[in-house]
Amino acid sequence: MRYFITGATGFIGSNLARRLAGQGHQVRALIRKRSRAGLLENKNIDLIEGTLMDTQILLKAMEGVDGVFHLAAYAKPWAKDPTHYNRINLQGTLNILEAAQQQGVTKVVFTSTAGTLGPSLNGPVNETTPRLHDFFNEYESTKFMAEKAVKDYVLKGMNISIVHPSRVYGPGVLSKSNSVTIMVKNFLKGLWRIIPGDGNKMGNYVYIDDVVDGHIAALEKGKPGEQYILGGENASYADFFHTIQSLSGKNYRLFKIPVSLLVAFTTLQMTLAGLIKRPPLIPPKWVRKYMYNWELDSTKAENELDYHITPLKTGLLHTIHWLENQSSHE
Repeated sequence: MRYFITGATGFIGSNLARRLAGQGHQVRALIRKRSRAGLLENKNIDLIEGTLMDTQILLKAMEGVDGVFHLAAYAKPWAKDPTHYNRINLQGTLNILEAAQQQGVTKVVFTSTAGTLGPSLNGPVNETTPRLHDFFNEYESTKFMAEKAVKDYVLKGMNISIVHPSRVYGPGVLSKSNSVTIMVKNFLKGLWRIIPGDGNKMGNYVYIDDVVDGHIAALEKGKPGEQYILGGENASYADFFHTIQSLSGKNYRLFKIPVSLLVAFTTLQMTLAGLIKRPPLIPPKWVRKYMYNWELDSTKAENELDYHITPLKTGLLHTIHWLENQSSHE
């Protein structure tokens, strides 16, 4: 089979591309720079330089493919030009869908985020839970708009499924899209000592292999216009870090920082960033997400995609061993 993947140098995308190539499939991977595509060196992966704005490149890249995985997005917490979110996450998705339609691609999987579903105000969120809270940032809002665009193309007869990964972690590219693993790495080195708030707010953590499995299953079994949460275990911040402590033997003391204090700090560093012309570490509106629970229910994916969840302890143990092995080779 032949597949086209956008976002192939990212955390999920690179793991997906390598998995498909390892299974003997031919993969066409859209990349911006070859210098960032070292992990994609494989006889079954063809590297295509371009961006989501290069409509002719997209059209040619999708010629004769059996399926498209659209993972590319602008997920950084800050952009000098806020319209960048709309250009990449919405217009870029429209360009992908239009090219796929023109080439008669059989199936498309669009990767959104669990963030578009909103915080869990009354128990774990599923695909039909109404969102009762405003979007926290431009990333969430533009990905939500892209989901609406996907459904418009489904009405035009296209077969597109939407997947919603939660907080993904595990071996792979250490980038913004793998921030949970970076946090684990920093904790193991004694560089991360913070638990936001009282530590009781819940999040959902999913192992990278499960997310890759979910993407492939969505291409094979996902229904047109349907949304699937690719989640893992729900755990509080305190439980998450205590699990890392137990598995790693690193019992660094952790400090609970009130979210209000974190918001004040990030507001100050936003101001300073503007004065010294440097990107802020993280904007206050992203930090406010720590004030809410983000529990998820992946039952629909389990039932319709035969999706399986790796226990948090198992996934974190694999991740810790991988990080320790990486550290020994640095």
